[in-house]
This record gives sequence, structure tokens and C-alpha cells, in this order.
Amino acid sequence: MPADLRGSAVINARIDRLPGWGLPKAAFAILGIAYFVDIYDVSIVGYSLPVLKEHFHLTATQVTVMLTGNLVATALGAILFGFLGDILGRQRSFFLGLGALTVTALLTAVAWDTPSLLVFRVLSGFATGGGIAVVTALVQEFSPAERRGKYLAYNVFWSGVAAVAAAFLSTALVPVENVGWRILFGVGAVALVLMFFTREPIIPESPRWLATRGRLDEADRITTALERRMTAAGHALPAVPDVPPDTASERFPLRLLFRPPYLQRLLVVIGFWFGVQWSVRATITFQPTILTEFGLSLSSGTMLLAIGTLAGVATYCVMPFVIDRVERKKLIVLGLALATLSPLLVTVTSGHPAAVVLGSVLTQVAGPILFVPGFSYAAEVFPTHARASGGSLAGGLGQTGGVLQSVVLVAVAAAGPHVSMLVLAAGYVFAALIIFYLAIPTTGRSLTAISGGRDSAEQVRA
Repeated sequence: MPADLRGSAVINARIDRLPGWGLPKAAFAILGIAYFVDIYDVSIVGYSLPVLKEHFHLTATQVTVMLTGNLVATALGAILFGFLGDILGRQRSFFLGLGALTVTALLTAVAWDTPSLLVFRVLSGFATGGGIAVVTALVQEFSPAERRGKYLAYNVFWSGVAAVAAAFLSTALVPVENVGWRILFGVGAVALVLMFFTREPIIPESPRWLATRGRLDEADRITTALERRMTAAGHALPAVPDVPPDTASERFPLRLLFRPPYLQRLLVVIGFWFGVQWSVRATITFQPTILTEFGLSLSSGTMLLAIGTLAGVATYCVMPFVIDRVERKKLIVLGLALATLSPLLVTVTSGHPAAVVLGSVLTQVAGPILFVPGFSYAAEVFPTHARASGGSLAGGLGQTGGVLQSVVLVAVAAAGPHVSMLVLAAGYVFAALIIFYLAIPTTGRSLTAISGGRDSAEQVRA
């Protein structure tokens, strides 16, 4: 057993040997609902866009400005909040992100004219961009190595709940003239409640992060509390293994990301998110509108898509039992393949209602298979002192896929819905090729081993 139980690498080893989740179960709910609010805000845009266009008499140019501005702000928000997560800490940046989500949700709900709507939707992109990477870092850094994917899957499950809530609330509220869409956006202000719980003992600062900042006494105190919670629950703790020293901490974590081996990993994750955002943003934002071009009414198309979201929730329930048994990259590629089939099916059948339902089911089933390992991989390939920055920078730059997609889809709209759906599918194919050929194995490995760059030497469970 190491003589000093407070060193950075030893703190990692102490957490990785835990037999379970060391925080209170309430932490799962808080972090999970944060996922919900973030994904919910993104999901309701497509359902509400037709009524927003009518209510505010939006031109095609204004729609493009709103959507593109939101995506650019999402990228900038992701980069900023990720950097803050590595500089100020996970806990404080999480608190700030929840505050931003609350304010922008309320502002959008009270938008009074076109300029205010455009400004508030751009600001909401800034808020949603900062949430996922910091929450993912928190979940992963409190999780033992062999259950890291499982616990993240429990939290990402709330993304599926958000998709269901967005679909069915939109079905009920969007038709309510003048008020429905305001209530729809205002729901995101539930983030305000979460802000009261972002402190110890529910969500303390990450001990892994504290250790890399030299705050070893605090890291030891929080890790000891995790261990005591496990022993109080009747679990026996294995001995702390001897571990090599951790990578030296950087004062400016972004600088580390532009050196090997992290530069290649950064480029892979950027390419992955570029392709995913290209297709997912198109699906969320434009699919309800594209379906109307196939002859379906907006209410019918929305309801058919809503039915498919139930399959997504069911798949999220399965993912905790799969994520740590199958290599991340294999699951990601499978999810991308299923997601590609959905727009192809709708295109071939020219939007037949049965095909829309089946396509929606495929998309929603693909979501958990793609996003649970995707979020996990995008954070765990970076070292602790640059994890939030790396995940956020990659996610932020990957948002350019969504930005370009919004411009391209508007440009090709005149070619008809068949072309639009094929353009929508292209991003999934691109992302699958990136992951299949360039992603490294991470399943079952400790964060210390992954961040140390020992990719070929580590024994990996396929």
C-alpha cells in the first residue's frame, strides 16, 4: 500500500477501487436532471420552430441567424465552461452553468419581439453548451474504473426523458396560441432548484481535480468520506494498489491538449462530434418541418416522432448493463449505423407514416447506444487537469457541424425533402468512420492509465 494516501495518482486509485458510487444517491438525481434541462432546451426547438416562425413572422434569414447563432454560442459556451471547470473546479462551474440555464430559459419564455427572441436563443446556446462536459467530468471522476460507464449511463438516461418530455409537451402546448411555446421554454428554469444542491455533502468538489491542483488535504477528506460511505453500507474495500505518479498538472490545461498524445485524441473527438452534430441538430431542428413537406401535418408528424421517443427511454434503461461490457467504440459505431438507417428509411418511403414511426424508433434507440459511450469517451481520453477543457473544446468545435448543417439544409431545401434527409444522414456516416478507424480503447481502464497514454500496453476488455 502506498505510504502517502493523498497524492494525485493515489487519490485516483482510491476512488477506482471503490465497489460503488460513493456520493449520496441524490447526487444522481441532481446531475441527471441537469442533463435533462440541457437536452430538453435543445430538443424543443424543432417542435416549436413552426409556431415561432408564424408568431414572430420570421423570415428564412432570421431563422438561419437564430439557429446558427445558437450553435455558435453553444460552441463558445462549451469551451468557456470547460475551461472554467479545469480552472475554478467542477463544482463552481456546474453552479454557474445551472444559473445560465435558468436565466436564458426565462428570458426566451418572455421574448416580446423578433430581436429579443433571436438574442435570447443565442444566449441559451451559450448556457446549454457549458453543461454536458462539466457534468460528465463530475460523474466520471466520482466513479470507480469498472463502473464509470454504468454510472454515466444512469445520468445520460435523463437525456431520453428530456426527449420524451420535449415531444409530448410540445404536442400538448405548441397548439396553444401565444402561450404554449412560452410555457414550453420556461420549463427549463427548473435548473434554479438544482442550484441549491450543488454543495457538500451532495455534490462536493472532485477530489481528483483537487489533487491535481495541489489541494491534497481537501482531496483526501472527500475521498475518505466516499470510502466511509461504502464501508457503512457493508462493502469491504480492497487495498490501495501501488501506482505510478500522475501526469504533472498544467497551469493552462488547453496548452496540454495541443501536444501528443492528446492532440490526436482531441482531433478524433472533434471529428466525431462534428458528424454527430451535423445529423442530430438537423434531426432535432428540421425533421418536423421536413415531414410536413412529405404531406404530414405538423401535429401528426410531431406525434409520430413522439411515439419513437419511448423506445429511446427503454434503451437508456438497458445501457447501464451494457456500457462497461462492450468496448466504447463498438457501441458508438453501432449507434451511428442505426441512426443512419432512420433518414434513409423515411426517404425511401417518401415519408410514409409507418416509416416515420419506425425511423423515429431507430433514431431513439440509436441515441443511447451512441451518446452514452460517446459522452464517456469524449471525457475519459483526457487527463484530469484538462478533462473538462478537452471534452468541452472538442464538443464546442464539433458544433461547427451543426452550424454548417443549418446553412446547407436551408440551401438544399428547394431540392425537396428526399435530398434533405440524405444530407441529414451524412454526418452519422462521417462520425462512424472516424471512430471506427481512429478511436482508442477505454472500457474498463482507469482514468490514470488512459491519460498516461499507455494505449497499447494496457490490457483491455473488448
